[in-house]
Amino acid sequence: MKTLDLTEAASLLKIHPKTLQRLAQSGAVPACKVGRAWVFIDDLLFQLLMAKSASRVSVADSQEKSTCRSTDAKTPPCGGSNSRPFAGSRSLYSKALGLPTSGRRSKSTTSSPPPDGSKNGSE
Repeated sequence: MKTLDLTEAASLLKIHPKTLQRLAQSGAVPACKVGRAWVFIDDLLFQLLMAKSASRVSVADSQEKSTCRSTDAKTPPCGGSNSRPFAGSRSLYSKALGLPTSGRRSKSTTSSPPPDGSKNGSE
């Protein structure tokens, strides 16, 4: 059994030292912090690697034996709303937003006639 520092353990696992430090802080990798330095035990790192590789192999084996689950069944629609709008809600929203509440739309023009009533603005 041998102890490794952060860079040695990262080299053994073939990952960046910062990544290994994050994994050690989260508890995903067995490690111990002594003072300011992280200390790793090589046997525990090898066991971790073997456990991860064994779980990947078992997952791959179970995926090979799975059957196709594709069907022609219709899936129910999701989302949307079943509520009906309240008749007075439009005017309430318009008042709350400061919008005009009358049912008639006002005519808008891009130019207004001159105040003297002539067709063009110059005399």
